[in-house]
Amino acid sequence: MNICFYTAEQPSATSLLNMHYLIEQRPQHNYTFLKIRSTPQVRSGFVERLKKIYGEWRFDDGRFDFGRDVIAIDKRLKKNTPRIDHTKFRTAFADTVNDTPSEQFLKEIKPDIIIQAGAGILKENIFSLAAKATINLHHGIAPEIRGIESTLWCMYYGIKDKIGVTCHFIDATLDTGIIIKQQALNSKSTTLADIQYENSMLGREVLLQGVDILDKGNYGVHSGGQVASYYFGLPGPTVYPELKKRNFQAVKEISGKPFKMKEKKYLQF
Repeated sequence: MNICFYTAEQPSATSLLNMHYLIEQRPQHNYTFLKIRSTPQVRSGFVERLKKIYGEWRFDDGRFDFGRDVIAIDKRLKKNTPRIDHTKFRTAFADTVNDTPSEQFLKEIKPDIIIQAGAGILKENIFSLAAKATINLHHGIAPEIRGIESTLWCMYYGIKDKIGVTCHFIDATLDTGIIIKQQALNSKSTTLADIQYENSMLGREVLLQGVDILDKGNYGVHSGGQVASYYFGLPGPTVYPELKKRNFQAVKEISGKPFKMKEKKYLQF
């Protein structure tokens, strides 16, 4: 199969882990990379956003613990991720996600599968160009838990049964596409750092299995019915300190938080 990783010029540790593992375990596929360039403006804008959320850097009252722990998790993941030798793979660059150069490159290479690996939110002009599917690996049980930092929010609200990984088709809304492979994390760990690390390691296996399923084909789609779906964003400065003070036990009930109903769709074999 022709597989294109649609990623960032400087991918996250988790994206690097997933890409390397798939290439290592399934070398028979033809891999290409389409990378979104990182600009100084984007990098500085991200830093400014963090400053607004977490306050001035001089404070040390626990609000930066989340960032520090995320960095520690990334370092731990990188130990399992040898550098990808890009001289072995065709690589193209684009300035922004979903732009015309991205579209032109994908039309040229005709991928069977596009894997969203940190490029950003994909639009139909991009995700419709894969012959089989454009897919995403979401670290959460979707569509029940959507958005970012799903593991943190599941621990914060005491819904640890929703910690896991979902490999799914990308469609017009976030983390709601047809599920290819989904697996909950069965862990005895207690800290966010350990659970998030284990979930990332589980994720590379789920992605591998998802690609194998698409490679074999012979599947249809069935509905699992409507489920309550929660969408979470970047946690505020008090969320992680509250969770740590409670030794990573639930801080709040989720029952009062607004939610929507989403259809849960699966591949059927």
